[in-house]
Amino acid sequence: MANRLGSRVIPAKAHRAAAGMRPIRNLLPALALALLASGCSSRLGQFTGSLRDVPNASGSVTEAASSDLTTLAQRYDARPGEKAASLAYGSALRARGQFQQAVAVLQRASITNVGDKDVAAAYGRALGDIGRFDEAMRVLAQAHTADRPNWRVLSSQGVIADQMGQHARARDFYAEALKIAPDHPSLLTNLGLSYLLSRDLVKAEEMLARAAARPDADPRVAANLAMVRSLRSKVAAAPAAATRPTAAPKAATAQR
Repeated sequence: MANRLGSRVIPAKAHRAAAGMRPIRNLLPALALALLASGCSSRLGQFTGSLRDVPNASGSVTEAASSDLTTLAQRYDARPGEKAASLAYGSALRARGQFQQAVAVLQRASITNVGDKDVAAAYGRALGDIGRFDEAMRVLAQAHTADRPNWRVLSSQGVIADQMGQHARARDFYAEALKIAPDHPSLLTNLGLSYLLSRDLVKAEEMLARAAARPDADPRVAANLAMVRSLRSKVAAAPAAATRPTAAPKAATAQR
């Protein structure tokens, strides 16, 4: 395999070191996306995050997510577009990974309930689930106002900005949200994952450690923290392993 970067020749020693680091570097964005737990298009609810309907103060899941889907569907069918039925059904669909259907339900609700901020927040999150990030950001911007900001919506905007690769912008959203809900574990988690996405493992560990220390933190935050610490250890060990001298080959015995 050629050891060139463009037209620049990489010395063999540097090439070996780079090769040793490459798997870890490549792992970072994939791991970070996986850790965006409740997040948009990652759809990986087994980790912790906050885009998909932040839990309430007690940390319990929403009633909609735990309700029988058939019952919620019947309520919705009886009054399609009605706010409460649509929000409950849409939330349950998202919790079960039925993202496209959730978007359809909440889109109808947004047409029926023009200007309703709760509906806009739910619809914006659902759009994020299917990767319609620009549209999601526009809808979420209508879910709160500058004089009445909603920290959950700010968090949702931050997660989507992160998935768009706009990490500095995402952190601005989290910073504003933290002014309203100081040290909320879901916000600290998302901030930590934002740093992970931009490969700042030190700040990622700091934020996740703060989140894990909160008494109301989801237990899975600790697992995310452990992953980041493991990554830091691997990154720290990689240069040493790459530059460790190998045993010199034995000299050939002279023929007699």
